[in-house]
Amino acid sequence: MKNLYNLICLTVVFFVAGCAKSNRGIQLPQSPVVILFENDVHCAVEGYAKMAALKVEEQARTPYVTVVSAGDFVQGDVIGSVTEGESIVGIMNRVGYDFVAPGNHEFDFGMERLQEIARDLQAEELCANFTSNKTQEPVFKPYIIVDYGGCKIAFIGLITPSTATSVIPKTFQDGEGNVAYGFNSANLFTCAQQWIDKSRRDGADYVIVLSHLGDIKEGDYPTSVEFIGNTIGVDVVLDGHSHSVIPDSLVLDKEGKQVLLASTGTRFEFVGKLELSVEGKFTSELLPAETLKDDLEIAAFVNELKEGVLAAGDRIVGYLEEDLFALDSNDNWLVRDRQMPIGTFCADAFREVLGTDIAMINGGGIRNNLYAGDVSYNDLLSVFPFGNNACTVSLTGAQLVDILEASVRSLPLPSGSFMQVSGVRYNCDASVASPVEFDDSGLFVGVRPGAPRRVSDVQVLDKTSGNYLPVELSRTYTLGGIDYNLANLGSDGMFRYTTLLHSNQGLDVDVLAQFL
Repeated sequence: MKNLYNLICLTVVFFVAGCAKSNRGIQLPQSPVVILFENDVHCAVEGYAKMAALKVEEQARTPYVTVVSAGDFVQGDVIGSVTEGESIVGIMNRVGYDFVAPGNHEFDFGMERLQEIARDLQAEELCANFTSNKTQEPVFKPYIIVDYGGCKIAFIGLITPSTATSVIPKTFQDGEGNVAYGFNSANLFTCAQQWIDKSRRDGADYVIVLSHLGDIKEGDYPTSVEFIGNTIGVDVVLDGHSHSVIPDSLVLDKEGKQVLLASTGTRFEFVGKLELSVEGKFTSELLPAETLKDDLEIAAFVNELKEGVLAAGDRIVGYLEEDLFALDSNDNWLVRDRQMPIGTFCADAFREVLGTDIAMINGGGIRNNLYAGDVSYNDLLSVFPFGNNACTVSLTGAQLVDILEASVRSLPLPSGSFMQVSGVRYNCDASVASPVEFDDSGLFVGVRPGAPRRVSDVQVLDKTSGNYLPVELSRTYTLGGIDYNLANLGSDGMFRYTTLLHSNQGLDVDVLAQFL
């Protein structure tokens, strides 16, 4: 659990007054309005039975109950990756979700699959800033207004613009390689404001934003806190992406008015409950999932799905002598700012199985811990849930040095593009300003000529002697990894200038299994 804000007081109440109003004025609800919310579930499917039970419980005391998600629900564990989200959609439909905002990981299975998920999901997918470059219109509905007995609440969806580079960039290209979709990175606040204003003109008394922006700064991308501070007319932001636990943060908007910001952490640590009282007061509460009862019908449905999906992957594929950690006990990522044994294990697997000089795996692609003892195929699939293919490229020593520079550019801050490596070692001085340059699309361009570098003393493992030797800048090396990075411009395109030698050399999880 990270970024825990004031766990002593899990409830915040504030009166909504002085916000932008529709022409007819604020209409108070006749009965309490309850919004049950979550974010970043990442296939922790056991929590859906608790959400369903809580929904039934709240419906017993008020007719106005809505269930929403702030994104990242179809990916993160075996049950999601094996079915490309189909099982998750089935569960959410059983629970009866009303609205969702897509997270960046909803794009992991490709654009076509995303649209299939949106079609199959009974909940309405909302996103104001994911637009078609051809029409400049949102791909999904930007907002929807719900009438709760005369009180109208607008729900607006937003997604982090970092999705453009954190997901395979080809996802957003047309058949000719042109970028077909965008996320309004440069004008997110303006984009969102127009839909906030329109929802108010359409009669919304209150505005709730389902945000997958995150409250933690990543590069130059806007956070939920910055979004609030640069807009007006929003009452509540239910946030995701950063996996933060935020029960009661009040943030000032552009006019100095208080906006409620809440987030439930990740993997159903909590279920969020937002309530609008008949007096016009919003109450935010985080309910520890472990204290909630299960809806037995949903729990049985989830277990049936899990058994079917997991049975085929229960076979033992190897044995580990020690634990390998990608996350610490508080669910903080360890593989995004330092070399870790699990990163070495994954990179070693690619170097050995593919027979390359070097291998690199981005820390953001390593999604779970491995534990000492027998290791099943499902265990490995929880580490590599995305279904990437193994690839081999060639590159010069000079290109290798530049890629390492790009890998460490965010330090000391964590980054999913930080590379876990095998067959190469180097020193890094994070006190040096990063000289790495990117284009307007956020893709790697190169290293600024003549600028001081963070990376020094780069050495490559010599296969013959077993010794590490200084990198030869003009020499050609081979490097193994996943197609997300090596063929599809993932990790900000830092491998874009390498030469693809072999693609589709097997699933990433099968490389790990073969190595074990």
